Amino acid sequence: MSFIMSLPAEQGINLYVKAVEKDIERQAWEQWLVAYQNMTKENFISFNDYFKQLKQPQRVKDNRSDDEIIQDAESILKSMKRSDS
Repeated sequence: MSFIMSLPAEQGINLYVKAVEKDIERQAWEQWLVAYQNMTKENFISFNDYFKQLKQPQRVKDNRSDDEIIQDAESILKSMKRSDS
């Protein structure tokens, strides 16, 4: 750590960020190794693809219909109008 502190700020930050990225990649590798034990020819995924999927933001699926979403939004707006009064 003293080596990093002796570097110019930008280099030290870049080195630290790289170390964090490598640690995240190592953790993903360990997760993939566990998942690999259960993979078959049909569901095999390479580590690179697995890692790309991990890095993508997770989106929550909303199974409600458009009408249900609109009704929920309207009820929220109504409750907000009541609290303003």
